[in-house]
Amino acid sequence: MEEIYNTEPTYIDYEHEVNEDIYLFYEYLPVLYKDQNEREYIQTLFKALTLSYSNGLYQFAYIQLHMIFMVCIYYLLLQLNFSVPEELEKAIYYLSKDNRAKDFYGSSNTRNGELYFGSFAMLNESDVFLLLKIAGMDSDLQGELRKLVEERNKYAHANGNITITSQATIDERISKYLNTLERVQRLFKPIIEEVYLNILANPDFSDSEERLGYYDDNEQIQEEFIKRYYLSKKELNVCRKTNINKLSDKECFGDMRNLHIALCNYYKSLSNDEVELNEECA
Repeated sequence: MEEIYNTEPTYIDYEHEVNEDIYLFYEYLPVLYKDQNEREYIQTLFKALTLSYSNGLYQFAYIQLHMIFMVCIYYLLLQLNFSVPEELEKAIYYLSKDNRAKDFYGSSNTRNGELYFGSFAMLNESDVFLLLKIAGMDSDLQGELRKLVEERNKYAHANGNITITSQATIDERISKYLNTLERVQRLFKPIIEEVYLNILANPDFSDSEERLGYYDDNEQIQEEFIKRYYLSKKELNVCRKTNINKLSDKECFGDMRNLHIALCNYYKSLSNDEVELNEECA
């Protein structure tokens, strides 16, 4: 007797309103991308997450949620490559198995000769979190991150069990990931501030006679800082609140201030609500 298999999708009958908190993860991801493949990859992850969630496939939504969380972590770790590259390289060498540190920085794990967020996927996730010690991670946060990986591993294998079946459970996971991500983000505040001030203080960047060939403050700050350093909305918020008056004794401080105002205005353009501008941005 010939068997008949149902090849039509069976999930279309489920329609659940997506938890809007999912989109808060975008605030931890770059607002501009150097590589459109990265942008498309992230869009695909969010599409998969929202489709799984809206169709009640919560266990699969959970796996996709974890992937988005890890991408956010990887982008944060890129800031260490900008601020303390030598310290990061030493840590990579220590964590790499079988002396694979060279492979980590090799052509097959980089893009255009530079690390990108996917470079960190070469490391085990638990090892990746150890890199956050460079940014000042304490044992409590380290334990929380380890639990997230251990919990994810329970559901990542094809064992025939579907145990995450309620909307309340996936919503609790979303909240947990967001809270943990915010804790990690806070570690990077002084790092982002230092990178930003160093960039502004660089005459090649801010001197109106140099300016890397740019004549427009807005274009330069977007292309040579926001895009180049993979800055998220969260990190832009740190930059706009940075006290650039620390640089007031530098030559070309007026040019630095104009670039800072351009950054503040760009941040404001990303927000649906009016944001309070500090004195330097006014």
